[in-house]
Amino acid sequence: FPVLSCVNSKMIKNYLTSTRGHLVLGLKKKNLSEIEPERISHLINVLDGDFKYVFIILPDENNPQSLEIIKQSKSLIVPFSPDIMSLKKTENLFDFYCSLDILRSDIIPVSFEFGYDFNAKSILEGAEFFKNIIEIDFSAKTQKQIFDSRLSSIDFPAPFKAAVSEILKRIKNAKTPLSVNEIAQEQYFYNENTYRELSEKVYSLLIEEMKEFSAENDSEILKRKTSSKIESILKKLDLHLPQKVSQRLFKELCDDVAGLGVLEDLINDKSVTEIMVNGPNIIYVEKAGKITKSAAVFPDEKKLGTAIDRIVSQTGRHIDEASPIVDARLKDGSRVNAVIRPIALNGAALTIRKFLKNIHSADKLIEIGSLSAAMLEFLKTCVLLKRNIIISGGTGTGKTTLLNTISSFIPEYERLITIEDSAELQLKQEHVIRLEGRPKSAEGSGEISIRRLVVNSLRMRPDRIIVGECRSGEALDMLQAMNTGHEGSMSTIHANSEKDAVSRLTTMVMMSGADLPERAIVNQIISAVNTIVQLTRYFDGSRRISSISVLKQRDDEKIYEIMPVFKFNLSGVENGKQTGEFKACGFVPEFIKTASDRGVNINLEIFK
Repeated sequence: FPVLSCVNSKMIKNYLTSTRGHLVLGLKKKNLSEIEPERISHLINVLDGDFKYVFIILPDENNPQSLEIIKQSKSLIVPFSPDIMSLKKTENLFDFYCSLDILRSDIIPVSFEFGYDFNAKSILEGAEFFKNIIEIDFSAKTQKQIFDSRLSSIDFPAPFKAAVSEILKRIKNAKTPLSVNEIAQEQYFYNENTYRELSEKVYSLLIEEMKEFSAENDSEILKRKTSSKIESILKKLDLHLPQKVSQRLFKELCDDVAGLGVLEDLINDKSVTEIMVNGPNIIYVEKAGKITKSAAVFPDEKKLGTAIDRIVSQTGRHIDEASPIVDARLKDGSRVNAVIRPIALNGAALTIRKFLKNIHSADKLIEIGSLSAAMLEFLKTCVLLKRNIIISGGTGTGKTTLLNTISSFIPEYERLITIEDSAELQLKQEHVIRLEGRPKSAEGSGEISIRRLVVNSLRMRPDRIIVGECRSGEALDMLQAMNTGHEGSMSTIHANSEKDAVSRLTTMVMMSGADLPERAIVNQIISAVNTIVQLTRYFDGSRRISSISVLKQRDDEKIYEIMPVFKFNLSGVENGKQTGEFKACGFVPEFIKTASDRGVNINLEIFK
């Protein structure tokens, strides 16, 4: 049987009925020595429950599997021929079993031929083991009759039937050995190899059963259908699993068929902020800003590919060898990037930036040390005064989180348009239009770029435009919008410093194809961007605003100057944590000095 864990008495009975009972059960493409003893025990338990007599033919060599079977046997039939070599080998075998202290069954010596020579008789008479021998006529003629499929057992030779009857009589009267079936079914299925074999068998049957629900996209409905099908399959296989094993099987198969497999637990873990899959066997997670390796693994690359396909198909996108890179999102808003072969040389790679359902409030950011109260008051004033803000930082520094937080200061009456590659922003205002870009279809058409959305948003009468992230030529359109009446707009950018942010914006404007000299581009940036907030992730995983600066235009060759307003001054390391202090730099921007003229009050003491 290819899958021992799924064998049950019903299957065996059907098998024997179909073959008129003339064939023996065998192990498909395996030797007994290749099968774990626990699986042999399971097979014996299955057979022992429904069959009066179970005969197992053991190989000549002794191995753990053979010994396990002997431990559970009620009787041990030892066949031999009446020559001195066979008798001596049989006697040694008996001594070997006795030396291991495993023999708890009755011994039934059986000779398949008649006529012992003198030396053979001396062994027979001298060994206790050879008393009460059963002799069977197993000549060539008898064998031919026994193995003739046209004959039934009633046609067997009378002497042979008498010998078999004697064997069965002794087996019936044999004492029950100790520890027969002491290995519980539970322990059998707790064996990891057995469990995996069972899981793969049920999974293959489940896939066929679930084809009728291939068009269903609701994961909860799919999980209910999957659970029902698993229950039906186990019933057909006549398998009664221990509760813990059953719970594990149901959960894993439901996750595989209706969810994202081993990623389900990581996605539901609130402490995990990012999941990085570097192939089926390597998964890293980010918790509290620190990256660690997860114990979770996919069984194989095929299961990982299935999870990626499920994510991609739910968003109407596709991924294949012709288009091996895709950006998508989960239903909860988590951002997903997937790369497969041939681009990913070591196998499919998947990155999930989890969607934070409870965005940190402004007070919470102060509490966890991401910024100071003075910084927050300054940023709130910038928003109310409709200053254009760029949030800069590296990957995973918290740019989107901060953008969500400061956007809460925008007045309710303003019309906001958000533009993103994958929707992550969670603005609390009611008057919000959310736009999301779209990649090319499988036919190479239908792309909606961020730049096109920015241009289109200008026709939608926005008070503010919020671009989730500037990456390319849309930077030019964003700057032009900031310079033409759409004040108070915001965006994020990947850069490691304020100066790098200006340089990156300059490069992205050039990527738009605009034939402008660099000085003209920089002038436009300085005119459009008022405040740059720089975020940094430190070695201990903490994320903080490392500086808040304003851009000041100059008339000399320097063109512009970055004026720091607040900074996080590093002081050292304590108990493995980065320490430091938020400090005002003593510079008060001009727009702050005139804030009261526009009805916004701010405490100037925070700049000292």
